[in-house]
Amino acid sequence: MRNKQELIEYFDRISADLEFDIMEHLTEDDLDEMETFDDLMDLLRDDGAFHIDIIYYHKAIKYLQEYDPSLTESLNMANDCGYKTCDLNSEMLASLLASQKAEEEFYDYEAQINELLIKKL
Repeated sequence: MRNKQELIEYFDRISADLEFDIMEHLTEDDLDEMETFDDLMDLLRDDGAFHIDIIYYHKAIKYLQEYDPSLTESLNMANDCGYKTCDLNSEMLASLLASQKAEEEFYDYEAQINELLIKKL
């Protein structure tokens, strides 16, 4: 099936720009069954594709300095996820922020992926 192969090749290309390899989170059945970008997002979320772990405090601090120096965004996310202040550390905050960023960046590909999925049908 040419269009399925085209989809796989596209996923391989964009995976180089992402924090994860899309095809590591999908099965052949997933490729056959998904019809929209939202279907793909659900599959990737369910498989934890957007979960980014930033380990080591120095890496976490560096990431937070670059992307959330005031910690406002990451602390709000932690609060929304139900974390208590006593449970937080720089690694957790950086990981939450990186995970959200990975998911947001993936939305940049929504139009192209929907176009390929329409061709697949």
